[in-house]
Amino acid sequence: MKSTIFVAAGLSLLLMGSCNTMKNNNKTIPADRTTESAVQASASKGEKTPSLSAFTGEWSIIELDGKQVNVNGENHPILTFEPETSQPGVLNVMGFNGCNYINGAWKVENGKIQPAGEFITSLKACADAPYEQAVNSALNNVASCSFIGSRDLSLMSATGRVVMKLRKQSLDFINGAWKVTVIEDRDIKAAIKIVIDTNEGRVHGNAGCNILNGTIIVNYDKGQGIEFRDLATSRMTCPDIAEEQTFLLALEQVASASKGNNPDTAYLCNQAGQKIITLKRLAADELVEE
Repeated sequence: MKSTIFVAAGLSLLLMGSCNTMKNNNKTIPADRTTESAVQASASKGEKTPSLSAFTGEWSIIELDGKQVNVNGENHPILTFEPETSQPGVLNVMGFNGCNYINGAWKVENGKIQPAGEFITSLKACADAPYEQAVNSALNNVASCSFIGSRDLSLMSATGRVVMKLRKQSLDFINGAWKVTVIEDRDIKAAIKIVIDTNEGRVHGNAGCNILNGTIIVNYDKGQGIEFRDLATSRMTCPDIAEEQTFLLALEQVASASKGNNPDTAYLCNQAGQKIITLKRLAADELVEE
C-alpha cells in the first residue's frame, strides 16, 4: 500500500464506518467462504441476524442512498468485516471509500449496529473520488443491517432507510494456474495454460503458441464479474495458432466466472452467463510456460 498517514477520526462522519476493506499493496483481505452456510444456519435457528461469520470477507458497495455506484476497478469503494475473536459480537472494520482507508469496529447485536471504538482514517486528498463523501455519510447513519441471500447486504439508518447496499465478492476460487480444456463446447488440443490473479489484476501464461499477458478487471457491481483487458502476446506462429486465436477471442468476451463441480474446475462465462471457457486447475508439478 502506498505510504499513508492515519489519524484518529473523532468526527461523527467516521464514527460508524463498517463492513470495510483495508487495501494493502493493492491486495484485499480474502473473502471468507462460509457466508452462505452461516446465513442458512442462523436462519434455521430463527435468529434475527446471521452469525458474525456471515459478514466476514470482502463486499463491494453497489448503491449509496438509492444511487448506483458506477465505478469499477481499483478505485471502487469496498468494505470488509472481520470478527474480533477476543470480543464476542464485535466486527473489526476496514474500508476504502474511493480515496481514503478507514479502520474501526462495530458492535452487532440482534440486527442493530453501534460503534465499538474510535475509527482512524487516512488523509489523502483525491481529485477524482465521487463517492468518498457519500460513503462517509452513509456509514455515519448506519444503525442496522439486513442480508438478502448470502451475497447481498443492506445497511439501514435508524429510520429504516437503506443508506448503502453491498455485494459479496467471491472470486478467490478463480485464482491460480489453469489449463484451458474446452472453448465453446470444443475440446482444445493446444497447451493453453494461464495464471489468474484477481488481487494483482493480472493474467499471464501461454496462449497455446505465444506468451500472454493482460489485465484483469473485477466488476464489483456483479457478484463474480470479471473481464480480461489489454491482452498482449508475443508474435510466433505455430501449428496450434488457430486455437490460440479462438482462445483470445473468447477471453475478450468473458464477463464473469463460476465454480465447477469441484475445486479443480472453473468456468469463464460471457455476458449472457453462458460457459465459454472451461478451466482445469494445474497440479503442483505442472509448470506454466512463460
